[in-house]
Amino acid sequence: MTDIYFDNGATTRTDSCVAKLMYDVMVSSYGNPSSLHSKGLEAERIVKNARKIIADKINANSDEIIFTASGSEANNLAIIGSADLFRFKGEVITSKVEHKCVLECFKRLEDMGFTVHYIDVDENGIVDLQQLKNTVNDNTQLVSIMHINNECGSIQPIKEIYDTIKSKNSNTLFHTDNIQGFCKIDLSSDYCDMMSISAHKIHGPKGIGALYVKKGIKLSPVIYGGGQEKGLRGGTENVPAIAGFGKAVEVFKKNDVSLLNIKKHIVKRITAEVPGVYVNGDIENDSPYILNVAMIGLRSEIILHSLEQRGIYVSSGSACSSNKPSPSHVLVAMGYKADRVDSSIRLSFNSDNTMEEADTFCDAFADIAKINKKIRRL
Repeated sequence: MTDIYFDNGATTRTDSCVAKLMYDVMVSSYGNPSSLHSKGLEAERIVKNARKIIADKINANSDEIIFTASGSEANNLAIIGSADLFRFKGEVITSKVEHKCVLECFKRLEDMGFTVHYIDVDENGIVDLQQLKNTVNDNTQLVSIMHINNECGSIQPIKEIYDTIKSKNSNTLFHTDNIQGFCKIDLSSDYCDMMSISAHKIHGPKGIGALYVKKGIKLSPVIYGGGQEKGLRGGTENVPAIAGFGKAVEVFKKNDVSLLNIKKHIVKRITAEVPGVYVNGDIENDSPYILNVAMIGLRSEIILHSLEQRGIYVSSGSACSSNKPSPSHVLVAMGYKADRVDSSIRLSFNSDNTMEEADTFCDAFADIAKINKKIRRL
């Protein structure tokens, strides 16, 4: 039995050419980038090259890219790092469907004395632009709204959000968590002041992320050390992972049309063949890389483990919080009832997934529904 991996929103398999480059760096170009000898200069060149590749991808300058150990750290650096330098504790804004690490940062800001506003979303997970416009004022210091939702795949109108914020208060900083969108759904740095990205969602290594910081914006370090990364992220740079990040960006295969066809095919089959199935979100306008569906009457954990027994891997929401029994805050914010939230699973794709895998999933999904329907009758 060949495994079918539909959990790429949690992490992706590292590309073989990325792994090879990282190995070569570890055994050959192993110098410290801060060292002045040739080994150090070689490592420094590798870091500079990766920084430029990543910067070019979002239309930024190399000196605007700060490497971190993860996307979560990048989010923390953007949110906590900017708030630490505000002259007064004013108002900050985020949405109700952000990743947990962003919401936890805003809880921290609330503890620090900031007034936090949480913007509502509609049934497709899209932020209420009118509410956002009404909320931004002269005291608004920071707004953080993600580009692609990690659970349902909704694509926020980032340019409209940026324009809305800046039209009300040009001094307000706008940060976007682009960890699920980077390389997949184009987003230019022109429409944000800070942007968080990560390598392991695009077939790069785990343990490396980055934060775009527009020139002129000042942040307070989250990690103090020897002055690396413009003094914002102390510690010797993870050169192999940085090299792998750059390589992953170079070789990433974008395949929107094929994946959208796979999504539509799965939805068409399971909604026709399995009673009580619903799509959470907007299949036409969401990211082609993410699909969230519910099978009413069967808990997501049962569906997940039943699929796993058949060699099919999905998740029951965000991987960072799926081991916790609380319901998905994203689906709750979208207005779905408890039975739908409790029976939802997330499928997330990569460019190597096939229509044959989609059919295998649909067959298994329908079989699981039939088996559990018989069990409930006993």
